[in-house]
Amino acid sequence: MKIAVISPGLYSVPPVIGTSVEHVIHHVAEQLERNNQVIVYTKKCRQFPESTLEGNLHYKRFRFYSPDVYLQQVIKHIQEEKPSVIIIENRPSYVTQIKHACPKIPIVLNMHSDVFSLPPNIRKEEMTEVSRNVDALITNSKALENFFADKYPAFKGKSYGIHLGIDTTPYETARMDLENISRWREKYRLSSEDPTLLFAGRVMEKKGVHLILEVMPALIEKIPRLKLLITGSPKYGNNKDTSYMKKIRTMAKQINNHVVFTNFVKPIDMPYIYQLADIVVTPSIWNEPFLLVNLEAMASTKPVVTTNNGGIPEVVKHGETGIILTIDNPKEELFHSILSLLESNSLSERLSKNGFERAKEFSWERTAGQYLQVFKKVTTL
Repeated sequence: MKIAVISPGLYSVPPVIGTSVEHVIHHVAEQLERNNQVIVYTKKCRQFPESTLEGNLHYKRFRFYSPDVYLQQVIKHIQEEKPSVIIIENRPSYVTQIKHACPKIPIVLNMHSDVFSLPPNIRKEEMTEVSRNVDALITNSKALENFFADKYPAFKGKSYGIHLGIDTTPYETARMDLENISRWREKYRLSSEDPTLLFAGRVMEKKGVHLILEVMPALIEKIPRLKLLITGSPKYGNNKDTSYMKKIRTMAKQINNHVVFTNFVKPIDMPYIYQLADIVVTPSIWNEPFLLVNLEAMASTKPVVTTNNGGIPEVVKHGETGIILTIDNPKEELFHSILSLLESNSLSERLSKNGFERAKEFSWERTAGQYLQVFKKVTTL
């Protein structure tokens, strides 16, 4: 099968600096190319040539001046290649042009969140039309699949919630690399005797970083050497402060010397960042589609404290592989959950062990295999 993958175009694939979308495209494409021809359309950048061929995986890169200009270049190449199926990644606004230009080729829309299905990114009427025109919808969780099927009934019967995968090897390697872990500790002035919480992700209000800082003073009273490591930036790879980031820094100053900001860290280095933590905290307050950070933490054998929003409970099992906060304002529950893990080695060790075993159930091979089943369905209709 010849599979054409249209990335959003704002970032390159493989990702130099990119969102989780570009990482997913890269990992899934590497699996699919084993038995299929795969063409990934993506942004041109100085790190990669315009066209690269790796086995059955062809990367075709175009300059991204605007979505329309990008799509016209992609369409021209698709019309020459005549793939069996087209998968549009996280940009429903691309569907109409692609459908018009390639009416006989099945189109699969892959949504990584609901953000680009909502105004101002797309009008509701256009999204309704998209739901009718695509041959299938893939989402990264059952929760997101249900959201789209409920909001746009035309997706019912042709939507598939397929979980993301993870390669646990880099996280296992980092866990055993004590020398490099020590170097990272020195870089951020962390002692191995400092109990450390980690938040990893975009520093945005909906990620709930402020909730951790709200409970830190009370936790410090109980655990005086406690540290909070905040890894990430307000935008992908961009450390420029936003109003929310300034709020977070102001809150951190009130507990000076207990909060460390790393800013953006390259994905290749993240396995070591996880090893600096005793607990990974992801108190998200929006309907997270999947939250890959939780899976990465579990692959790093770190207990997770998270929330029950969106697709999170599909990955983290409360009391087995992590602790899930269940109330609307999780401040008090967040405090007690973190404290219980800090004060009980047996609980922390049990969740860490179970979490690692759970992480091994998710693989990019499985994810790609489920994608392929969807492609086979739409090409035989």
